[in-house]
Amino acid sequence: MAKKNRLMPGQKIGRLTLVSEAPTKKGHRYWNCLCDCGTEAVIEESHLKSGHTKSCGCLVRERGSKSMVNLAGRHFGRLTAVEPTASRNRGSVVWRCLCDCGCETFCSADALVHGNVRSCGCLQEEQRKKNMKTAIHFVDGTCVEKIACQKESAANTSGHRGVYCRENGKWRASMEFQRKRINLGTYDTFEEAVAARLNGEEIYRNFLTEYYANKQ
Repeated sequence: MAKKNRLMPGQKIGRLTLVSEAPTKKGHRYWNCLCDCGTEAVIEESHLKSGHTKSCGCLVRERGSKSMVNLAGRHFGRLTAVEPTASRNRGSVVWRCLCDCGCETFCSADALVHGNVRSCGCLQEEQRKKNMKTAIHFVDGTCVEKIACQKESAANTSGHRGVYCRENGKWRASMEFQRKRINLGTYDTFEEAVAARLNGEEIYRNFLTEYYANKQ
């Protein structure tokens, strides 16, 4: 007498026809199946018995395509949705889009509909350049923000901005101001060169004081 719920070759479950038993993996039984669409698939037996799997995956794709919102021709910021692709991003259909600037890009339907993306990236780049113009100020070739910040350069290896060791072991101090390099001298020790650099930065402090005073 056949065991209850025992699967048999030739049995039909949804779109799947059971062909033969496949090798067991980690204690789970599998079946070689043939889908009505012509695709061969190896399906875990428990998924077949529970009805969780009824096709090779084509049924899910068909249902998804039927429920997919048609965005073709619609405009989202600078982007025009052209056609859907077979790709998905977190379950959302990825669309091929054309930007007003002429570039092609790919975006998920969710990102387009919810306004998370509005261009191929050109809009962000334009905004970045606009922000740069308003955030950085040059006076007589000198960047105000750079002087005010005075962050250590990544290229500096001495440990102090504007101080470096020469080949002869001496320490050189220098600075840049109004597109010119100012030599602050060569010293026997690092500490002397640093002191010279700090004294030289008085020109920066005077420059900033005058700049901010004129802005008021």
